[in-house]
Amino acid sequence: MKGQQLPLSVQLRDTASFDSFHAGPNALAVAALRELRGAVLIFGAPGSGRTHLLQAVARARGGAYLPLRELRTLGADALDGLDAVPTLCLDDLDAVSEDRDWSLALLRLIDTRRSRGLPLALSASAAPDRLAAALPDLRTRLLLCSVFGLKPLDDDDRAALLRERARARGLELPPEVSRWLLTQLPRDAGSLVDAIDALDRASLSAKRRLTLPFVQSVVRA
Repeated sequence: MKGQQLPLSVQLRDTASFDSFHAGPNALAVAALRELRGAVLIFGAPGSGRTHLLQAVARARGGAYLPLRELRTLGADALDGLDAVPTLCLDDLDAVSEDRDWSLALLRLIDTRRSRGLPLALSASAAPDRLAAALPDLRTRLLLCSVFGLKPLDDDDRAALLRERARARGLELPPEVSRWLLTQLPRDAGSLVDAIDALDRASLSAKRRLTLPFVQSVVRA
């Protein structure tokens, strides 16, 4: 399957948007992606929001989003034809960067898009200078991007994220429930979002409000 066919088969999460992302200490990264001039690379640990933000870019601009971790078995020719896509988002560079064919294809794609002035959003688990790459030139090109490391949320931001996510789902999240969730859940934003989504489904299924006993029964199940 060629790259120009892939965007049609990649489903964006219905919740992935800039409005649903709690920026917290990452306001500069979010602003750069909203504007997206040239190439922007974000990096961070799993659950830091990299995929959410890249899909938000694709949704806002009608661009193409490619999850490289899922597509690596297709081979580097999956990138063929993407050098002219108006907006391109490539997630999880580190999933393919140690492969020489993929590194070469990425290098050519980045160079071509830069020469044409086309925007490119990238993500990886590590900063470019720490990224394992088959070709050193790939790291060099990535260092020319606007690079932002996603910072973890503090406790106030985590509480705000829970409230915002619950409100977006039409849920009332009592303070005691929020406090309990923050003591039980992993600290990354992805886990918090997944927990609220799971509680939303459980609440709809059981036709129950998010009381503390109910939430405890769902989270501990």
